[in-house]
Amino acid sequence: MKVKRKYAAIDIAKYVSALLVVCIHTYPFYEISETFNTFFMQTICRIAVPFFFTTSGFFFFRKYGDDSEENQKNLRKYLMRLLKIYLIWTVIYLPYTIWDQYQAGFSILGVFSYIRDFFLNGSYYHLWFLPALMLASVIVFYLYKEKGLVFTLKVSLGAYFVGYLINVYTPVWESILGINFFFAFFTKTLVTARDGIFFGPIFVSLGLLLAKTGRLPSRTSLGGFVISFLLVVVEVLIYNMTGILRDLTSMYLFLVPAVYFLVNWLLTIKMPYKPIYKVLRNDSLLIYTSHILFAKILLALMPNAHIVVYFLTIALAQAFASLVMYYKGRFPVLENLL
Repeated sequence: MKVKRKYAAIDIAKYVSALLVVCIHTYPFYEISETFNTFFMQTICRIAVPFFFTTSGFFFFRKYGDDSEENQKNLRKYLMRLLKIYLIWTVIYLPYTIWDQYQAGFSILGVFSYIRDFFLNGSYYHLWFLPALMLASVIVFYLYKEKGLVFTLKVSLGAYFVGYLINVYTPVWESILGINFFFAFFTKTLVTARDGIFFGPIFVSLGLLLAKTGRLPSRTSLGGFVISFLLVVVEVLIYNMTGILRDLTSMYLFLVPAVYFLVNWLLTIKMPYKPIYKVLRNDSLLIYTSHILFAKILLALMPNAHIVVYFLTIALAQAFASLVMYYKGRFPVLENLL
């Protein structure tokens, strides 16, 4: 049986990406410079989630072979793992959900909104990644199975471009009479384009592309990433100058090549694999899923100390991750969090 290569650089980058996600939810530089905080989050931090989608796609599709039945089996196993993690964290966050509903005022509409969000946008706001990854993986899997790689990339890129128009130009659509009616209908039904339909498929498809094609040279990938990232910065500057940049703006055009070149570059880095890298990989998931447990309370207690909240959140989420990893051998139920 062929042993799959392990990628130390990817595992390290996953951990760093988890720390960047915490930045998005805690605004660490807000008191230092609101402008710097905004640009840091809208450029560097915006790479984190697409990176998770792309690497997830890569590791799933590198197992995709000629045996259709085996491929279906792997998909079911993959989806069940993600669903299990999602359901567990949905239950863990129920007290927060109930409290938020109480603060907003309980209503039938609120219940229906929660049901909708559970399937499309996440049972709690940062958990959207899990249902989006499940849906995007299914879409890409069947597109690739039926139509091949090129068609899958074209459809995924087309969906992303539509999502880009929706996500980035929200203030424009809301200001145009007539269009604003249809846009309001979209936001009431799907809420956002940052989901498993518009956002996720292209990045999962990039993972598929990387799994089924050869690596670009390391220097080429690094150069491509630097250029693409600088173009992301230019995009953000343009959207900010035109007044359409918002906290929820996240679907940048040059984010797609930036993530592709970044992951390609990381895959070319050869490092001796050490056990700590697997720990970092597991910690990244646990920090991502657990950090809002701590950030929510800390932000309420220290609303004017965002940098302190950030580091305390990281410390508590890391402590939680370390406890899970330490005790999962003694309490196998903790394995369900991974």
